[in-house]
Amino acid sequence: MGKKTFLIDVDRCSGCSLCIIACKDEHVASSYSPWTRPQPDTGHFWINVQPMERGRIPRVRMTYLPLLCQHCANAACIKACPEDAIKRRDDGLVWIDPETCTGCGLCVEACPYDVVYMNDELGIAQKCTGCAHRVDEGSLPRCVEICPHDAIVFGDETDGVLGEAGRGEAPEIYHPEYQAQPRIYWKGLPKPWITGAVIDAASDEVITGAAITSVDLFEDGSVTVRSDEFGDFWIRGADKDRKYRVEIRKEGYEDFLAVVTTDGDQDMGTVRLNKTR
Repeated sequence: MGKKTFLIDVDRCSGCSLCIIACKDEHVASSYSPWTRPQPDTGHFWINVQPMERGRIPRVRMTYLPLLCQHCANAACIKACPEDAIKRRDDGLVWIDPETCTGCGLCVEACPYDVVYMNDELGIAQKCTGCAHRVDEGSLPRCVEICPHDAIVFGDETDGVLGEAGRGEAPEIYHPEYQAQPRIYWKGLPKPWITGAVIDAASDEVITGAAITSVDLFEDGSVTVRSDEFGDFWIRGADKDRKYRVEIRKEGYEDFLAVVTTDGDQDMGTVRLNKTR
């Protein structure tokens, strides 16, 4: 049996929350021995979609992160539990034994991703099980099955689920600084962007098709995009806390140069180009 793996494609998530509804439908008022007891209908989100509003008006974009238990290989919750109630299956899925858990809550505090919850009525801790009961039957987790955009993919690592679903791109992990070795992999995690709008300084008309190039000042490499029909441009996927030289060029106009530091999403505002004489 291969290790089970989730791959979440952030670019595909629309924030529809169907995964949340499906999880509730699967687990509220339903017990799946030995893996879990019923999930409360309120207060618990074994999968939750976190909205991220990025940028500033008028250049704003929404990003959605479906967040669930990361089924970590170096799980802090396992180490924190004094009763050895949190266990890892042979396929890598991490689960909390409801028969052994005493409800001390240490795992809730220990989890760096904040995805462990206390069920006050039952007096136990609970979280995503990866739908272990469905996996044992050969079915997909409900969140994977319901997603209309294939933003959540599940399978065996040995079957190449990461490479195939990631379309050749190297998968990432969420918050690698936690050193938890999560088994949930990600594609398209938000990275800083550089954006702005290009207009004619004299006429105040937008300039379409201007070439905007970001040049990494620390490593070799550059990215070039074009301003759209609104004069806007977006350079995505920049490295955080990096300096870039931004060059804006359009035939018939003087070049514009600036240095931008990506300590977050950077909006250069309106860049006015002067015509050449």
